[in-house]
Amino acid sequence: MLYFLLACPEPENEGKNHEAEAGNEEDYLGGAEAVRVTAPANGETVASTFTVSYRVGEAVTSVELLANDEPVASATDLDGSLVVTLDEGKYELALVGLDGSDELSRDTLSVRVSDGGSWVTITSPSDGAEVANPVTFTVTSSSDVGVVELIADGWSIGTIDTEGDGEGTLSYTFSGTGYAREIQAVGGTATDEISVTVTPEETPSESTFNDLVVKYLETYPTDGTNGYYWPSGSDWAGTTRDIWYLDTLVAEGDPEGRCYCVGLTWEVYMRAWEEVDQSTGGDGSINGMSVDDLYTFRVDWFVREVDGPGPSVAMENYGVGEEITDYNKFQPGDFLQFWRHSGSGHNVIFVDWLEQGGEIVGFEYWSTQSSTDGVGYNHEYFGSSGSYVDPNLVYAARGWMPDTWEAWR
Repeated sequence: MLYFLLACPEPENEGKNHEAEAGNEEDYLGGAEAVRVTAPANGETVASTFTVSYRVGEAVTSVELLANDEPVASATDLDGSLVVTLDEGKYELALVGLDGSDELSRDTLSVRVSDGGSWVTITSPSDGAEVANPVTFTVTSSSDVGVVELIADGWSIGTIDTEGDGEGTLSYTFSGTGYAREIQAVGGTATDEISVTVTPEETPSESTFNDLVVKYLETYPTDGTNGYYWPSGSDWAGTTRDIWYLDTLVAEGDPEGRCYCVGLTWEVYMRAWEEVDQSTGGDGSINGMSVDDLYTFRVDWFVREVDGPGPSVAMENYGVGEEITDYNKFQPGDFLQFWRHSGSGHNVIFVDWLEQGGEIVGFEYWSTQSSTDGVGYNHEYFGSSGSYVDPNLVYAARGWMPDTWEAWR
């Protein structure tokens, strides 16, 4: 059986202040060996004694919680919660899933422990991350901090108004790339620090493959005909129809036409490729992939790790597409994998940006989700915490036409 990290569930949107649907934690857990912290959220500020809630896959027999690489709690009864007491400060938590002495998987997040005094936390990017220009910094603060200044290598790059809801964002384009930068957030007497490396800007290829992706997604009804369905623990590929490759049935469609997000976007890719192959006189393969290669391609697409890219890894591994890092160069028909501050994720096809006052505040997409009763159009917003999308965890993938494919062996 193949196990995937299925990054499908999405929150019910209620304007800008949407919250995650109850009960979706098991949907994005993924795999028998997986562990997932469901609370607190990444970047959250907690009291000195707090509860870590979690879920585990069926192969996990015990869990251990590390704080800054030091063990602080463990359990073998796996009741879904660990009570932890830590001193004030910022911690990198890691929940490790074990089978005996063997580590199966881990889920990591940052938290700040506060005794009630002033605090500031950079919730994204994470410390040590590589990020592309322009970099969006997301910040939360205690209620007594109204303005947070961001400083890069000793130079101010702007301020964020956190008065009111205690959070905010700032986008900044760095002139120098390819080396580590020290970022500090200062709000009164409260501070936080991270190090990030800004990667050079890329020039993505133009591709008419996107036109076919859009053509096929528009053929799906949005009236609930293709409902959202994710049976936890199943090895079903999540497609509405049978998918054939090299005369082999590689994915069996749901008899009721239901689907889940990564299965649906992969299905659209496969349908668009099939038309390209027929119209260009191809050999019936995707850049020479065998059936076994295609299964690996699908596992990559379905996201191998929490906060991972998914489709862009699959495309780049097999030379049939690329990752797009610059928001200004996203195009309708790009495949997106995104993650929220809450830890949940979704796999979709990009439609358009949502703007407010000339600034990008979110995006419209097409996929399958419970809030649209299956296949349909939906939207998400960027933010600093909770169920808002982390702007630094949005991965776009663009498929190429066969004449631009690259050798991958």
